[in-house]
Amino acid sequence: MRTRVCRVALSSILIVSGASGLAQGQGLSLDVSAGRLVFDPLTSDAGTNNVLGSLRYDRRTTWVYGSAAVPLGSSDTFWTSGGAGGRLMPAARRRLTFGADVAGQGYASRDGVSSALGTGAMLDALPFVRVSSAEAFLEASGGWRGHAFSLAGTRENRDVVEAGVRGGVGTRFRVQGDARWVRAAEGTYPFAGGTLSFQNARAQVWGQAGRWLSDTLDDVAWGAGGSLALSARASMWAAVRQEAPDPLFWNPTRRTWSIGLTQRLGPVAAPRLPVVHAAGSTVIRLRLADAPAGEIFIAGDFNNWQPVPMQREGRDWVLQLPLAPGVYHYAFRSASGEWFVPASTPGRRDDGMGGHQAVLVVS
Repeated sequence: MRTRVCRVALSSILIVSGASGLAQGQGLSLDVSAGRLVFDPLTSDAGTNNVLGSLRYDRRTTWVYGSAAVPLGSSDTFWTSGGAGGRLMPAARRRLTFGADVAGQGYASRDGVSSALGTGAMLDALPFVRVSSAEAFLEASGGWRGHAFSLAGTRENRDVVEAGVRGGVGTRFRVQGDARWVRAAEGTYPFAGGTLSFQNARAQVWGQAGRWLSDTLDDVAWGAGGSLALSARASMWAAVRQEAPDPLFWNPTRRTWSIGLTQRLGPVAAPRLPVVHAAGSTVIRLRLADAPAGEIFIAGDFNNWQPVPMQREGRDWVLQLPLAPGVYHYAFRSASGEWFVPASTPGRRDDGMGGHQAVLVVS
């Protein structure tokens, strides 16, 4: 997942918040995109034409990034930003998970028309509780978001208190709903929206829509896009959005689009040879030390990629399967919806879409 913590143009790269996507491989990645882009704290009336480059590092539920948006025209805005954050989950009991989404970001900008210089920083701290099953989840969160900035000698600090509920169901075809309430100095602003997404081994498409439900803020937000894996290391993606105002920044409604490439960097772990199992009752094991907190699920060719819960057995998660002779592919899924295959798993391979899967041979 990813959660709604990285609110820069980089969010287009992540495609669907909270869904397992083609761009969610762990490790170091380079993203290059172009289009009509916006950066939330910069309250220009419209997006500007930029080439955006981002270097980011993802590890399970944490991330760090740095980016720069170079203007394509003399009237376009330049900005650079960087930050770190993640989903911290110190407590998990089977289907119930507690934690917090935290993030810190800083930025600098130069307006292409007035040449005004701006700097700023943003902080998010949103504790949550999540209940999940193999294909569905329900999550409630609430916390604080803040923004401090300086532009052309003017300084301002703003903050909001936010509470929300979201839930989703599905794996390859996923439906998600989102309701939240943002309390600013001017009043309270409710929002409701939803996301639909579909993915297979190489591609993902998504669409989302929502609306603010206040008398003084009733703007509509929507977006659509998709991504395609070109290889085990590279993918391309495109997105179009209508950005509604955010009470933290009070940006105007803006329409944006972008198209880009993601390239994974760094060495690729050598594939591990699969272990050959005898036909009949096959036991798959995952060490507790290699798994994130909370309940663990497994899905693969043997169950049409529908996640089923594994069982705790000492220091391992285990699942016993009656399998006929053949070659099977599988992956694990955490309570927060993250797909993963630890490097210690026999038969671990790149899945061709930025992640990994494991090969199981039954003879």
